[in-house]
Amino acid sequence: MIIDARCRITTPEAGEFFTKLAAQRGVRSAGHIDDFFREIAEAGITTAVSVSGNNPTIEFGRIRVPHRTTSNDVMAAIQRDHPGRFIGVAGVDVGNVFHDGLAELKRCHALGLRAVFIEPGHSPGCHIDDPKLDPIYETCLALNMTVIPQTSGPTGGRNIDYANPAHLDRLADRFPALRIVAGHACYPYVREAIIVAARRENVYLSPDSYLFDMGTEDWIKAVNSTHYGIGDRFLFGSAYPAVQLKPYVDAFLQLPWKPDTLKNILYRNALRAFDLENDPAFRALYPD
Repeated sequence: MIIDARCRITTPEAGEFFTKLAAQRGVRSAGHIDDFFREIAEAGITTAVSVSGNNPTIEFGRIRVPHRTTSNDVMAAIQRDHPGRFIGVAGVDVGNVFHDGLAELKRCHALGLRAVFIEPGHSPGCHIDDPKLDPIYETCLALNMTVIPQTSGPTGGRNIDYANPAHLDRLADRFPALRIVAGHACYPYVREAIIVAARRENVYLSPDSYLFDMGTEDWIKAVNSTHYGIGDRFLFGSAYPAVQLKPYVDAFLQLPWKPDTLKNILYRNALRAFDLENDPAFRALYPD
């Protein structure tokens, strides 16, 4: 049983961002939702967390990240039709270019979405701990929604400091009851991110495909360790369709994780991160 904390839907109605990414990476897009669920099941994934997004493009240096335009209504509909197997993540533009971010967040909660993905480094172009985002975080707290900020060094913001885990640390300190899943886990600041998660009970790290870049041994050591360990804060994630899913899962399971950590990193931690431990659909799929 695996909850993939970064497994994006690739059907046509979900927008072209991830269908184009799939083509670039040699991954087959799903022509129909049934194709998507068939593919993830063949890879051993029980539940997909579709961190898709709604954000304007950003360009700097050699980087150009196109618009993300996945409909939140589509996310909610798929989640409703596939309870337990799909967690639709609201994509909210906190820079208010595509919509009024706060209003869209509240609308997504009314649709039944329980987590939100934001990319403040793209729009409005600030760090994740910028006080101008506090109304978003306060609303997530009030609505019991998990927030997933983009924290990638390569593409998250206009400079590398955007990914510095100090911003994550300050955010977690200011909102200690807010569940935060750091998307891409502040790469390349691997060691600093690990210490932030060790310090903060409300911070979860999902390095996903960056796990196999620089810092692999650090992640394994931190998860397996009982000294500043993060075995209860690390989430399995693939970043599909940026990777071939089954080979990624196979490679992940071949890493030297301690056997007693696997249930935590494969699904138990995610159930806590998204507050799903008492949800009937998830209790039926993940009884232990």
